[in-house]
Amino acid sequence: MASLSLSGPALVLILPLAALWFAFVMWGLSWMSGWRGLARDFATDTEDRPESMRWLRSARLGWTSYNNCLRMGGDARGLYLCPILPLRLSHSPLRIPWSEIRAWERKQFLFWWTDTLLLGPTHLRLTVPSSAMESLTAYLEDGRDGRVQTRLR
Repeated sequence: MASLSLSGPALVLILPLAALWFAFVMWGLSWMSGWRGLARDFATDTEDRPESMRWLRSARLGWTSYNNCLRMGGDARGLYLCPILPLRLSHSPLRIPWSEIRAWERKQFLFWWTDTLLLGPTHLRLTVPSSAMESLTAYLEDGRDGRVQTRLR
């Protein structure tokens, strides 16, 4: 019986191809979700993050779900979203000013509460568990200034 082991030239070819494939998939996800468009306007430095960050948060942005791979937080300057290290290849950390959140709605589905935010001029939909937004609700309510709707249209 033949053995299926990789060595030598085959291994040298597979590793770079796997890395290229991973980079391509990450680029595709950032494009499909709308993260790339948000990064044009709201990209920030990783050193510029708020003190109170929550690890391994989930969110749905556009057509893409980011399950347990985001760091999320906020301060008076805005909402901060940062993917874990492997995803940062094509997903820049974001700081979205509270004034760029056009609408906000909290809904319950069975036993789960979610917050949906419409972001930026394109009204990109960000859906997160309400527990992730609990400490940020005060910033969101203060940043409304009559411009943010509390119901989505």
